[in-house]
Amino acid sequence: MIFNSLVFFVFLCIVLPLYFLCRHRWQNHVLLVASYVFYGWWDYRFLSLLFLSTVVDYFCGLRISRSDSDTVRRRYLLLSLMTNLGCLGFFKYYNFFAESAGRLLEGLGLTVDAPTLNVILPVGISFYTFQSLSYTIDVYRRQCPPAKHFFDFALYVSFFPQLVAGPIERSLHLLPQVESPRTFSAQAAVDGIALMALGYVKKLVIADRLAPLVDTAFQGSSLPYADAGSWIFIYAFAFQIYGDFSGYSDIARGISKVLGFDLMVNFRAPYLVSNPSAFWQHWHISLSSWLRDYLYIPLGGNRHGDWITYRNLMATMLLGGLWHGAGWAFVIWGLFHGLLLSIHRRLTPLLKQIEQKAAKIPLGRPLWQCLCVVVFFHLTCIGWLIFRAGAIEAAAMQFHMVLNSTSVLLTPPDWGPPLQYARMVLFLGGLTLLFQWKHEAFERFHTWPLGRQVFAFTAALLLITSLGVFGGSQFIYFQF
Repeated sequence: MIFNSLVFFVFLCIVLPLYFLCRHRWQNHVLLVASYVFYGWWDYRFLSLLFLSTVVDYFCGLRISRSDSDTVRRRYLLLSLMTNLGCLGFFKYYNFFAESAGRLLEGLGLTVDAPTLNVILPVGISFYTFQSLSYTIDVYRRQCPPAKHFFDFALYVSFFPQLVAGPIERSLHLLPQVESPRTFSAQAAVDGIALMALGYVKKLVIADRLAPLVDTAFQGSSLPYADAGSWIFIYAFAFQIYGDFSGYSDIARGISKVLGFDLMVNFRAPYLVSNPSAFWQHWHISLSSWLRDYLYIPLGGNRHGDWITYRNLMATMLLGGLWHGAGWAFVIWGLFHGLLLSIHRRLTPLLKQIEQKAAKIPLGRPLWQCLCVVVFFHLTCIGWLIFRAGAIEAAAMQFHMVLNSTSVLLTPPDWGPPLQYARMVLFLGGLTLLFQWKHEAFERFHTWPLGRQVFAFTAALLLITSLGVFGGSQFIYFQF
């Protein structure tokens, strides 16, 4: 069941009336049942994993909070870690590590048949295990109290709008909302419907319209064009993945607002930032903040000198890349961003000096900032090239083509065949950047004048009906 399907529309039409006819306790029960139906629609067998994670972490949270013994507290924290990371590791990474170990042994001259299994990846397992695991860690750190009721905690773990692709919520933010009574708010509902409309435009008009072009371009080991025209397809994927993932987050947040919940913002104009540090404060914020709080800072953060900081950045981004997928291309993508973060940290004093000098020239500072945004956007696109390739060999071949095309940028490419693609990417890319530029306005849609609201809804409806792709295609991040 996906947001852009008729089945989900029917599901929502059943859930909403039942929800608003009930009081708080029964509202939670309705949402819990709806969440398990929503997840079980994919594959009912994996409901057991969701339930296992819920039971273990609820039990561990209670035992941790009730004990004054550090040994006992660590024991139950370890149980939570082993359960969540064990399930995640087996279902997502078992075959990857088994095959990698087999290749390594073959390279050493040893012939070993590494056991591989036909393991199916449960949808959204990376999201709900991280969300559930953060609860026990926060209880262990005494940063949040344990859940009062099991069913409230079960709803916190399985809340269907953000269950399979985030945002990854924290217990301090979402759990109190689950435990507190909620009433219908017309303002919140208007804002929620506006966010849903924006999300559907991003998904159906931008992401799904670009998807066939991207799939065709990346289906082989090389891009279709060896000249500067190859950048068209890299831009297309950059806009596709933003429209797809931020569109999901907008729809999830919109549905939640209608239900009376407030989920965290997951995207804040990531393609309009000028450096890698800002990018990870604006792209997939719930994951980057999770990695910062539960991995980077515990490793030492930036408290022990530059080289330890660089090590921590590289380790954090390596695991961030591996979180996205069980493949070496994702590992390299993570290391690439870790390298960008480390280089930017090293060059920050120099960049500030250049900006200060540019500020003394008329229009110098905005021009410098625009240059930084353009340069970093292209570095981000290089990262997306690695990410989308999926395999090291394909990524290397495509990266080589991009280097060749970049070296001849002054020579006009053969725009014959790709011209129609360029027009589409330019239009949808411009729409993407417009939404990023005005992203905060949709957070307070109810404050807009009525005429502006009607115009916005009409424009969204026209875009969806005229340019939307209604194939019910899955969201990219479901595979993570």
